[in-house]
Amino acid sequence: MEAFTRSFPLEDIRVRAGGDGRTVEAYAAVFDTPSEIHDQDGHYNEVIDRRAFERTLSQLAPAGSRTNWRVGVLYNHGRTLFGTPSERGAMPIGAPVEIKADSRGLLTVTRYNRTELADEVLENIREGSITAQSFSGGFLRSDPGRPPRGGWRADAGGKLRTVRRQEVALREYGPTPFPAYPDAAVVGVRAEQAARLLADLPPDERERLVDMLRTGTPLDSPSGEPPAGPPANGDPNPGPAAEDPPQGHSARQKIAWAKTRAEIMARRAQ
Repeated sequence: MEAFTRSFPLEDIRVRAGGDGRTVEAYAAVFDTPSEIHDQDGHYNEVIDRRAFERTLSQLAPAGSRTNWRVGVLYNHGRTLFGTPSERGAMPIGAPVEIKADSRGLLTVTRYNRTELADEVLENIREGSITAQSFSGGFLRSDPGRPPRGGWRADAGGKLRTVRRQEVALREYGPTPFPAYPDAAVVGVRAEQAARLLADLPPDERERLVDMLRTGTPLDSPSGEPPAGPPANGDPNPGPAAEDPPQGHSARQKIAWAKTRAEIMARRAQ
């Protein structure tokens, strides 16, 4: 069983009203929604079956005298932005309260710890700076099964193979600072957050941003210079401007950086 990681936009993330504001609801997976994937299995469209988590949830759920879920909750899978192990990130940021499959996907309800890292993550979720939820585990059954030698590839007409993941072994989940799928960091912003960002922009920048979201093209600067990011030749080692979010609180900067970051990670996955 190979280990896999998948990320999804936090369209429906919310901190539960009342209490002390430390219980977060978010989807860790979305069912029956094709997503274009580049990984060790090749280049293909992936669909997660709505019954894929049934067995693993029954195995991991509290049972008998055990009151806790046997699932970890980690920020960015306990790794740095560069994918290297993080000692700080390896500490759990919370504990599952409930994990269930509903009509849309795998819904997680998580109680966040009172630690510095958990506090930082919570604040970033509230502010809309973290826009993806991720899970890791293994795919036990898929249709089709094993990929061919060299992995799945598009056919002569450019059509991608669709792979349905029928059974998933869940290991851990949690928020991640960038999604695995291109543009998810932008489209994953909640509607009310996007409306606030758009309202704060000057009319000309607002029109350019809307055009960027509609067409998927980069958000160019007023001078026509592209935003900081990877060079045109696809160099997988961009400079600091692409790795680090811009300083300040410009909505235009934050969205441009989020999109650039998603493009970089998508290119690295190929």
